[in-house]
Amino acid sequence: MRRRAASMAGFATVALCGVALLAGARRSSEATPQVVIRGAVRDESGAALASYPVRLIKTKTILNLFRPNTGSQQLEEGRVETGPDGTFELRLVPDPKYDHSYLRFYDPKTFDPVHYQVPGDVDITRRLKQNLEVVIQEVIRLHPEWPRVQELVAEFGADSNRGKILRALGLPERRETLSGAPGRENWWYYAKGICYQLLSDDILRVRRYDPVLPPGGS
Repeated sequence: MRRRAASMAGFATVALCGVALLAGARRSSEATPQVVIRGAVRDESGAALASYPVRLIKTKTILNLFRPNTGSQQLEEGRVETGPDGTFELRLVPDPKYDHSYLRFYDPKTFDPVHYQVPGDVDITRRLKQNLEVVIQEVIRLHPEWPRVQELVAEFGADSNRGKILRALGLPERRETLSGAPGRENWWYYAKGICYQLLSDDILRVRRYDPVLPPGGS
């Protein structure tokens, strides 16, 4: 009889704990309301950019007790793609454990840095804390060198080796004419750590090196 009473008491205690946890989670959810983030993504002409990725990034500072410095943690909280009209909408409950929230309007896996400038992150931390709705109108700007890239691709041909290099990497940081053969030159991409040696449209050699310490000469 005593064992049964003790068992019933233990069951009641577990049940009460479960109810308390559910109540706490409900109060926490009610205390932090859902926020709506909406807006549109367009190019400089005002044209809508459809199927364009919009990412919500959250960050927090991490203190390492065993080292005299701090670090940071960055996570993607959510993402969405724009619709046919360039509009987007995200809904979330802000995470109080993270210090800052940003909207990031590019994905390095799909972004075209030759065509467009990489857009900066939009800090929405304060607006998330103060509003139940955040509205962002983002403009994706052309890369300043894009018109010249287009000209050269049209000159060499989109299917030529030079055209493909330009479309993939943009303008070379240096075009070096070499002696010994007409049309022979090096195209240096210092920041990317690569050099193409070309003869007319033939690729004679591809050199790869440390982009931090670019070599000089040919």
